[in-house]
Amino acid sequence: MGNRGELEKLIRKIVNEAPVDYGDYPERMDPRTQQRIEDPEGIYAKNRAFKGGVSDVERLTGSRFKEIVDYVKRYFSTDMNLSDPQVKRAIQMEQMLSVRQAMQIEPRYREQLRDLAVEIAAKEEGWLDSNMTMEQAVEQGLIIKVRKEGGIVYEFDFVNMLTFLGEQRIDPTIFQMKPQKAEKLPLPPNFSFDVDELTPDEQKQLEIEKRNVINAIIMGKGKRGQFAFQMYKDRLDAIDPGLYVLYNKIMGANDLMYFTNEDLIEALGGNAAGAAGKMQQSGDDEDEDDDQGGEEQDENDTYYANGVIFPILLHELFKSFSIISSRHQWKDMDPEMARQVMGQTDTMENEPMNFRVGGELVRKLRSLLPDELTIDADGKKYVPYFEQLLYSIPAQEFLKDVIANVVSDDKSDNEKAQKRFRDLLQQAKSLYQKYQENDDDDYEDDEEDGDILTRLGL
Repeated sequence: MGNRGELEKLIRKIVNEAPVDYGDYPERMDPRTQQRIEDPEGIYAKNRAFKGGVSDVERLTGSRFKEIVDYVKRYFSTDMNLSDPQVKRAIQMEQMLSVRQAMQIEPRYREQLRDLAVEIAAKEEGWLDSNMTMEQAVEQGLIIKVRKEGGIVYEFDFVNMLTFLGEQRIDPTIFQMKPQKAEKLPLPPNFSFDVDELTPDEQKQLEIEKRNVINAIIMGKGKRGQFAFQMYKDRLDAIDPGLYVLYNKIMGANDLMYFTNEDLIEALGGNAAGAAGKMQQSGDDEDEDDDQGGEEQDENDTYYANGVIFPILLHELFKSFSIISSRHQWKDMDPEMARQVMGQTDTMENEPMNFRVGGELVRKLRSLLPDELTIDADGKKYVPYFEQLLYSIPAQEFLKDVIANVVSDDKSDNEKAQKRFRDLLQQAKSLYQKYQENDDDDYEDDEEDGDILTRLGL
């Protein structure tokens, strides 16, 4: 029986799961990385938003890999095969040199670079008016800057963002759940989306899959966001014209590493150059900065972004702003179920696949969003409200009727996603208008109802 089961598994793999399509690219992923991508038991291969299973995962990661290869070749000015060991070593050495050069330049302009990073991420994620610089926002009192714990806190209307740019050692485990052994949830063989009543285990499995998708989006937005400085090249050049090329080399080579150096990824045990998340709530926070607006600070949740250099801080800021909206998955959920879900999803072991899948997933998602959310600078103010609504969609519907239609390469499925996104945008506009017309307390009350992370101590 065992041999028959293995044979059936092999046949299914051959028939349904073609290998990664490299096209005419000579470059190849690390064999162990490709093995993880092609694993039919992987967190995305089994995810119900990926109707094609492994084939969908291979398609997304393959596209992302080729995009990164093109990017690295452009900024390292080479047409050589990046899989060649000598070429790989040369790129790694040049990346290390670029990091050293950037770290020599940045301390002289730390506050300018920090302000620019927060400004870029806040604008792109809808937290700052597109026509306003960070300097103007601070001068007008729209954002308050407070020095805290060796970094700088930026106080927005509803949240605070604590930032470090090379001032504090990176500990990527601080804001992550400790890895837990994944529970084997006993799902019935005939389990599907069509059942009317879900058991607690079935519902938890759907929430796990939803969370893995959301994490891919968060990580993907970080990966895309780390290059957002390209849209602000003039501002960066005004600080130091040598930084632009250095940053492109550093981050391009870093992205390539996630596909070509599995040993290094495992050795790092997480992102050793940056960290992001939600600050833990504790009584100690209330004693901080009593003479600098401490009371007002305590009213808002504080998020955290720590980067060794500017583009890594930018990467972490995009993740942190995205995490704010993602809290709405937990609204009205039993805290213990939420803890169990995060224990199986929010781990460092999952991060590499979050990154590999997330980059292309976010590109596809953005290609289907209304232009008002992606191209129109003024429309980005609706992004937090749009994402709040998106992540509030029940897990079953979120996976089957939304993300599955984004992942699909069928045009009719993509059109269904576009229609749903247009509807969500209209709801987001109404939500935005509601908060503009009413007191800030309305927003805060809604956040308190939905944010069980505080109750979980996260």
